[in-house]
Amino acid sequence: MKIDYKWTVSPQGYQPILVSFLICWLGTAFFGISILSILLLITFLLIIHFFRDPERIIPKTNGIISPADGKIITVDTVKEDEFTNIEMKRICIFLSVFDCHIARSPISSEVIETKYFEGKFKFANSSECIENERLYMHLKTEDKQDVVLILFAGFIARRIVPYVSRTSILKIGQRIGIIKFGSRIDIYVPTNYATELKAGDEVVAGESILFNKTNEKIV
Repeated sequence: MKIDYKWTVSPQGYQPILVSFLICWLGTAFFGISILSILLLITFLLIIHFFRDPERIIPKTNGIISPADGKIITVDTVKEDEFTNIEMKRICIFLSVFDCHIARSPISSEVIETKYFEGKFKFANSSECIENERLYMHLKTEDKQDVVLILFAGFIARRIVPYVSRTSILKIGQRIGIIKFGSRIDIYVPTNYATELKAGDEVVAGESILFNKTNEKIV
């Protein structure tokens, strides 16, 4: 987990933070300084921390950067069957409740299409999370290549909030949405991109470079 020293609170956090503050205040008013009031205060502070929206230093790169903070759980090559129906390289990133949940654009691109599916709430780091609430984003890069993002809600999460929509023009590192309380993001890129990352590596949204372009032809 990256420690961010300069951040604001995402507007999506205003309501849960206010509710948590009121519960904390009422708990202290009725029960005084007690274990309960201390636990409520800790919960209030954790909710503020969860909805932090940090500034990030976007690298100058022709590659693809991480759309999320978290730990890589899968690096492989699979068929992307929602938009492209071709073999693509994939990295899956798990976001714990302690990670920043602001998703960022991995590359300068245009949003070609989005698809939203309601679903279950399985653990985001399990294979069953493909049945969860999810949002697909089909991006077209400036050199007309396809990149696909899938934002999954997790076991605790109950809502994916996109900041962009179809035809939006994205800059690399731009904020594109937030997933509330634990989640996963998968990114699919063309096969002429390479990565040296592996499962277990930690990445930072808007800063870590996931893929660099190679000279090989797309297959």
